[in-house]
Amino acid sequence: MVKFQDPNVILQEMRAVMELSHVFGGIFLWEFFTTLDFEWSVIRGNRPYRWTIWIYSLTRIATLVAIILDFVGLHLLTPINCQLEVTFDFMFSYLALACASLLLMLRVVAIWKRNKIILALAITVWTTNVAFLIQGVVRVHSVWITNSEERCLLTNSNAVKLNAIAMLATDTILFLMMLTGLLHLRVQGWGMLGLGNLLWKQGVIWFLLAAVAEVPPTVFLVLNLNDALNQMFQIPALIVLSIGATRMYRSLINFSSDMYGLLT
Repeated sequence: MVKFQDPNVILQEMRAVMELSHVFGGIFLWEFFTTLDFEWSVIRGNRPYRWTIWIYSLTRIATLVAIILDFVGLHLLTPINCQLEVTFDFMFSYLALACASLLLMLRVVAIWKRNKIILALAITVWTTNVAFLIQGVVRVHSVWITNSEERCLLTNSNAVKLNAIAMLATDTILFLMMLTGLLHLRVQGWGMLGLGNLLWKQGVIWFLLAAVAEVPPTVFLVLNLNDALNQMFQIPALIVLSIGATRMYRSLINFSSDMYGLLT
């Protein structure tokens, strides 16, 4: 039986965390730089401007900064203010996640054609999630350790458990609202061809991405086996959700920029 609190076990698992962070961080860096032409096309006027491009870009930039800070934290050679570094790391990570959910929320609002009740419910769900994310940034605590490996160590990695649960609940609720909206439009005669079909497929894809990305870190945070496992899937979840949300945004804009135009 594995002794999850054994220092040697935790050390091995922390190395696995580092490897996962490098792999998924590398994937995001490739994704970021190979898709910069989308923003550039908007800047040059080759693509219609929508104010939602700012949320899209902020999602990508915040994820990029979070990855850089994570890489810095994993490869420190000299003591630093760990609390400051970890606070900024979590702040940009959660900013990216909040923006990714906001892109989904705006899609829900557009599908429901800015129905006031749906708008109020979507805003309430999203802001509640943001409140939990802010709480997580405030609660994380880190110190510099000089044991077998010198590095910053989260001393209360389980403090973000409620954040993970809230994030999963938020994306599930928004998905159900989007699904209901699409079914409502279908009943009204919109059908499932063209834009409706694309929105349906993307909604299912997002739900699957949210399940794959958010369930593992949530489960390990609830189990709270050790600090390494608590952190194991957090960076992968950030990357998967960020890439998923921004890719679906680009796909939808390429298909029909009028979709987000409903919000302007």
